Amino acid sequence: MILYTVLPIELVLDGIDRKYDFREIEIDNIKILVEPIDVDKGKIISVISSNPTVYLNPKLYPGNVIIFIPSQRL
Repeated sequence: MILYTVLPIELVLDGIDRKYDFREIEIDNIKILVEPIDVDKGKIISVISSNPTVYLNPKLYPGNVIIFIPSQRL
C-alpha cells in the first residue's frame, strides 16, 4: 500500500500501536460498541444492527457519551 500525504510519517502512524478496550453492550436490544471512559460511562464507537432505523436515533450516534450499567463478569 502506498500512502501519499503531506503529513510527516510520525504523525500518520501516531497511535498505531495503541490497544483499544472496546466493549459490546446492549441497550434496548441494540448492540453497541463502546469505548469505556469511566466505570459507568462510555463513548459510542459504532452501532451493530441490521435495522436501518436504529442508525437514525440521535442518542446512538458515534461519539456520543452514554451512561450504562456494567454487567458482572465472573
